[in-house]
Amino acid sequence: MTRRGARLWSIAIAALLTGCGGNAGGDAPRVSPSPQPRSASTQLVVVGDSLAAGRFADTQDQAFPQLVAAATRSRLDVLGVPGATTAQLAAGALPSRGDDVVVEAGTNDFLFQTPRARFADDYRALLAKVTAASPGAKLVCLTTWVPKDVASRPAAKIPVSFYDATIRRACTDGAVANLSPLTDARGPAGRPTFLGPGDDFHPNSSGHAAIARLIESRLR
Repeated sequence: MTRRGARLWSIAIAALLTGCGGNAGGDAPRVSPSPQPRSASTQLVVVGDSLAAGRFADTQDQAFPQLVAAATRSRLDVLGVPGATTAQLAAGALPSRGDDVVVEAGTNDFLFQTPRARFADDYRALLAKVTAASPGAKLVCLTTWVPKDVASRPAAKIPVSFYDATIRRACTDGAVANLSPLTDARGPAGRPTFLGPGDDFHPNSSGHAAIARLIESRLR
């Protein structure tokens, strides 16, 4: 990578991380569970980054964790940390006792360009911790959410395809949900959402709905 290419990539990633939450280890809160249906008998656990936190659906009820919980009539426990890498998610306390578990991680590893071997180790460690916290649960692993115009930027030394392939290889005990065909469901930037003005990187409400339907198909 040339020095100029590296600088342009750094600028682009800084702009994206502003929307993704940037400081993952700082003040990003755990997402509070939504009101639960009285008849819910199963628990849905979602562990992830800014997508799991609901960015940028119009309302929290339109975020994919809440949509899946409503469709499956499950209680919901979400850990959504904007800007978090896989290692940062694994380092914290995780929700437990899930009957169904969704792991949404790796996007920020692409943006930060986590080295290949480290990401493979980090992702396996996260899955091990998640499954230990919810033994016997159905597991769904989501691939990264990286729109094509971001993935094709030439200064990315490690392609997004590596991170997605690593997720697929690691998730042998679960089902993989491929988000790459859905990434056009985003924007426009500046639209009002429950988390402030939306951007053109994260999924909009239509994108979250598509993610939810894909997860539901993997849980059947």
